Amino acid sequence: MFSVDYATLNPDDARAFLSDIAGDLHPVTVPTDRTLVQCTPLPFYDDVKLYALTDMTLPPPNVRYLLHKPGDASIMNWTNEPIYSVNERAPIKLDRKTLPVYARFFFHFVRGQLGRFLVVEKPEDVVWLSNANAQEKTEVAARLMPVTYKSIGRDNLFTLTCTVVFKNALFRTDIRVAPYDMDVFDPEQNAPEHFTIGQMKLTNEELLLEDLNVPIDPPPGEFG
Repeated sequence: MFSVDYATLNPDDARAFLSDIAGDLHPVTVPTDRTLVQCTPLPFYDDVKLYALTDMTLPPPNVRYLLHKPGDASIMNWTNEPIYSVNERAPIKLDRKTLPVYARFFFHFVRGQLGRFLVVEKPEDVVWLSNANAQEKTEVAARLMPVTYKSIGRDNLFTLTCTVVFKNALFRTDIRVAPYDMDVFDPEQNAPEHFTIGQMKLTNEELLLEDLNVPIDPPPGEFG
C-alpha cells in the first residue's frame, strides 16, 4: 500500500502555488483560500514532488493530486498517462531501492474502469466488508508478501513480485518494469513490444484466493 507523510504549505505559499498552476489545472478550478495544499518528495524523482490539493468547500472525497516541479505540472487522472509522461520528462530513477516504492505509487494512482489492483503487503492493507469472517482473514494474511525485487532479466526489464487484490480475489503477480525506452520481444505475440521508461506490465498472475468479502471499488471519478 502506498503511504506517505505530506508537509503542509503555509497559506501564503499555498495561494502562490495555486496561482502558479492554475493554467495546468484548467478547466478545473480550486478555491484559492479554501484549498489545503500538501506535498511530499518521491524517491524515484529528483525534482518532482507529489501534491495533494484538498478542496475544503467540498465533503470527502475532495482531494486532487498532481506531480509538479517548477514550470511543469501534471494533474493525476487515475490513468497511467500522467505518470508515464512525467517519467520521460523528469526523468525517473529506477533501482532496487526505488522500484518497490514506485510500484506502490503507480498502483495507487492508476485505477482501471474494470477494477483496480490493490497492492496488499500486510493484513492491515486489506479492507474487509462487515461480513468477512476470521478464517478468510487468516487465510489471506498467511499469503501476503511485501513488494519484492526479484531480478533484471535478459530483456533488461526489472521484475518485482507482490500480492494484489483485484475485485474480490487475491493474486500473486510479477511486475515487469522498463528501466528506459526500449523494445522487448513478446513471445506470446511473436512480435516486439515497445515500453516507455517506467512502463509496467503484470505477468505470471497466480490466483491465491477468490470470493473474498472485500469491497469492489466502482470506476474512478474525479477524486478517485
